[in-house]
Amino acid sequence: MESNQQEWLLKRLTQSKEHIIRCMLNFMKETERIKEEMEQRGMNTMNITSTLTLKQAHKQKLEAYLIAVQLFKSNPNKCFSLTLLRKHVQQHVDYALPSNTSFIEKIQEINPFIRKVRRGCYQYIDHL
Repeated sequence: MESNQQEWLLKRLTQSKEHIIRCMLNFMKETERIKEEMEQRGMNTMNITSTLTLKQAHKQKLEAYLIAVQLFKSNPNKCFSLTLLRKHVQQHVDYALPSNTSFIEKIQEINPFIRKVRRGCYQYIDHL
């Protein structure tokens, strides 16, 4: 019973992390949209702090991680090589991905159910 509760809590935490990233992306998109509309109307946007309009690279990085996590979750029975994963992500986001090691570590930090099944191959395994 304790194992089931631990697994459930881990899944909830993972969902929460993914939700936070989605919220950050939505916030950035909405802030950019508002700033663009203000500029079109000739309004002063100098008082909008730079932290509200996060850099495009940061937005693309978050999108890249979410796309990778979603690929694993939507294909739970499939094993992905890092090369295939990188190609898939780069088809959707124009972002220079970091090294394979740091990229997969960040993905696993977001969703610990993405696990190494053999050298260079990872899979979404929905249990501990």
